[in-house]
Amino acid sequence: MGLLLVVNLHGKINSSAPVRKALSELKVERKFSASVVTDDPATVGMLKLCKDYVAWAPTDAELLATLLKKRGMVSETTRLDGHALTTMGFKKHEDLAEKMLKEQIRLSQVQGVRPFFRLAPPKGGFRVSLRRQFSEKGMLGNNPKLADLVRRMV
Repeated sequence: MGLLLVVNLHGKINSSAPVRKALSELKVERKFSASVVTDDPATVGMLKLCKDYVAWAPTDAELLATLLKKRGMVSETTRLDGHALTTMGFKKHEDLAEKMLKEQIRLSQVQGVRPFFRLAPPKGGFRVSLRRQFSEKGMLGNNPKLADLVRRMV
């Protein structure tokens, strides 16, 4: 298995009740919010249900550490900085990212850390359609180029 990075690109306006429930369980209810979920059949089923609203791709340690460092939050206004990491028992963001990738810990299990990341719109724009799936030359769905987009959104 592994971890998937999920990014909501549309919000939840005009979506059906099952899609809204799937988005809330994936922790990506708002537009440009991202979360890290496990790659298991139940999660993939939820992702396929809301494929017209989100994009997802496997994540790596470097991208996950960057997200934790720049967009990780402990509370509404407090960032996940070095002091917050040491109180949780980690030395740096890369240690937490490695432990998450080895599936020893989940972001929701770390006390005090918010299980989602708030991202900004991408610098330079999207360059492809947000209304189409990746297989149709769009951005949505299972998108192997999502890591590049997220790096521009951080």
